[in-house]
Amino acid sequence: MRHVIWRCTPEEAHFFIDEFEKIPNLYIADGHHRTAAAYNVGKLKEARKKASGEEVTGEEPFNFFMTLFYPANNLMIMDYNRVLKTLNGMSSQEFITKLSQNFEINELPAASSSKPGALHKFSLHTEGKWYSMVLKE
Repeated sequence: MRHVIWRCTPEEAHFFIDEFEKIPNLYIADGHHRTAAAYNVGKLKEARKKASGEEVTGEEPFNFFMTLFYPANNLMIMDYNRVLKTLNGMSSQEFITKLSQNFEINELPAASSSKPGALHKFSLHTEGKWYSMVLKE
């Protein structure tokens, strides 16, 4: 791994500003809670500064937080797995029946992959069996 840092003048920084303005959409793959917290803290500090009668210019440090951008073709979003410790008194079959209200659920053959293959598809493992789950409309 190699990190490169370039120092640029304020005039040269306009190149980066122009390039970032070309980005139509961003997806926060990790850190969305930190992003929301940083935004909320910034708003709180801004309100405190205004309440104290100080001028807010928009250049205060609380208006910024560090971030990192990767192009989609350099990004790998890894599996997002969760373990349920309890089914709140339900049997596995009762749980699957409840899930069936929102998902098409099918048991996977023993030799098949449990990795979901597309958006809105999930996998469930219970009592030694894998199930595919496809979100209903």
